Amino acid sequence: MPDEACSHWYSVLQSLTEGQTWLKNTFNISNVKSSWAIDPFGHSSVMPLILKESGFENVLIQRTHYSVKKYLSQRQQLEFKWRQIWDTKGTTDLFTHMMPFYSYDQPHTCGPDPKICCQFDFKRLPGYGVSCPWKSPPVPITDDNVARRAEMLLDQWRKKSVLYKTRSVLIPLGDDFRYTQSVEWEAQRSNYEKLFEYMNNEASLNVEAKFGTLQEYFDSVHQEKPLSSFPSLSGDFF
Repeated sequence: MPDEACSHWYSVLQSLTEGQTWLKNTFNISNVKSSWAIDPFGHSSVMPLILKESGFENVLIQRTHYSVKKYLSQRQQLEFKWRQIWDTKGTTDLFTHMMPFYSYDQPHTCGPDPKICCQFDFKRLPGYGVSCPWKSPPVPITDDNVARRAEMLLDQWRKKSVLYKTRSVLIPLGDDFRYTQSVEWEAQRSNYEKLFEYMNNEASLNVEAKFGTLQEYFDSVHQEKPLSSFPSLSGDFF
């Protein structure tokens, strides 16, 4: 995820090559297909071409103008084939997921209401040093409150889901400088597992909730709908 406004394409390619080499040498991973670009302060139209030519099939982006997000949200077009402006056949298409809300932190990813979403960022439990600015902190999930809390969270998920074409909904769990200590992961994992268990065993909710990777999300989208069912879009997002 480099800067996309000032970097020369050759430097971007060098950085991508170094990162891919590190993944190969460290984890023996050489088939990365999905790119994560949440904070480059605007998105260049050259970046999807570089990714496409480097073997990528999907990209997630976030830093686009609010009027663009609103326009695409109203038309269920937040997922599209990002195409080079000179391409008349679609050979440069890169499947793109645009995040719909203000930011990529947890208060702005579970749904449209950050006051509610913040209550499900369990890094913000009392004693962890981070709080919710909306003055409604998260609470630990228990047998007594799991039904009410699950329905509150699921309502946000459903409201987000109507902005996209498929039944899969991506809910990132994180922010800048997170998961540096195991205690945060345990807080997030243990509370979400209780929510997932309740949701998945309550047939009336009609939902399957689970932890997943970005690639698993894209795989589920492609399994449900062919690329031809998504619109194409050309240009940059500066």
